[in-house]
Amino acid sequence: SDKAHIIAYEKAFKMYGLPKVPDKKLKKMFGRLGKYIVHELFPKLSWKKINEIMEENHRVIIEESKRVIKPFPGVKTALRKLHKRYKLAVVSNGRHSEIETILKTSGIGVKLFDVIIGNDEVKHAKPYPDEIFKAEKILHLKASYMVGDTPYDIKAGKKARIKTIAVLTGNHTRNMLEKEKPDYIIKSVKDLPKILK
Repeated sequence: SDKAHIIAYEKAFKMYGLPKVPDKKLKKMFGRLGKYIVHELFPKLSWKKINEIMEENHRVIIEESKRVIKPFPGVKTALRKLHKRYKLAVVSNGRHSEIETILKTSGIGVKLFDVIIGNDEVKHAKPYPDEIFKAEKILHLKASYMVGDTPYDIKAGKKARIKTIAVLTGNHTRNMLEKEKPDYIIKSVKDLPKILK
């Protein structure tokens, strides 16, 4: 969904008369809450203005930029296999409605997941473990693994005291992920069924 998020940020920044931010710079910031990304890029903006920018960003993802979303090769098949053996949850620093839009547009769909938790459903988003704890509460289960492609995912998993699996398909390097000491590092989610055997 990188391209969709880049388009959404670009359109929101343009609407509010802000300069274009290089794609590479934006990508390195992905994984954090959007309002903190905007604050870091434009520290002089008020939080009120930042929240307005994020509303426009959200609108663009839901209505316009979703058309460019594509799943990584092999991910749908892997998730189908995992769904037969495990309860699956999506915990994301995106809003719940964005997560559902991204899943539906990618062809993965929401039915492969037993619960979806967005940042708008918890007090603190990742790197805090609130999203994991909420998923556990809804499912009446203790999570076994946190799988993610950002340092914030691994930090949240560690704080929730569960095993962590870093995936190299994101915008953070192996070195950045290794600093968080995940239990495993894999190339793609498609490798998960083998690892979990």
